[in-house]
Amino acid sequence: MIDARRLRVLRAVADHRTVTAAAAALYLTPSAVSQQLAALEQETGHRLVERGARGARLTAAGDILLTHANEVLAQLERAEAELADYGAGVAGTVTVAAFATGIGLVLAPAIAELTRTAPGIRVRVQDAEGDASVPMVLDRQVDVAVAVEYRGAPGDDDRRLTRVPLYSEPFDAVLPVG
Repeated sequence: MIDARRLRVLRAVADHRTVTAAAAALYLTPSAVSQQLAALEQETGHRLVERGARGARLTAAGDILLTHANEVLAQLERAEAELADYGAGVAGTVTVAAFATGIGLVLAPAIAELTRTAPGIRVRVQDAEGDASVPMVLDRQVDVAVAVEYRGAPGDDDRRLTRVPLYSEPFDAVLPVG
């Protein structure tokens, strides 16, 4: 298997054209760069670098490997960035259970704002009535529930949940004149 760290060394030699300059760019000794190149040549079974009086240049096999190295290293860099975003809480998936009206009135505007401010967060919405969604949070089937208060719901003192009031609906009494 080809070691990605050695691909970085190959790329540095191609970019800097000398083992010494590549070593400086990678904060390694020239001897360490030479050892990494020798190990990479052993792994691939091909001579990858020719050293001369004017520095180092890649062989045809080195050029082929460098093309793939650039793709592999770019993908690894994207993976590292995604993991860093995930670790910082700005990437990932949040699953939300909500009742139909809550999806339209509360969740849709919140998702629109989240898409604008944290594009790395994906929201998965699951339609569920309030009496079903709170147990889904407790069972870790979803991350968040948008629910209405219902009889038998865990109380405000239940330490397994954090409640955030979103809005309250006004009630009107309609009576005949007089």
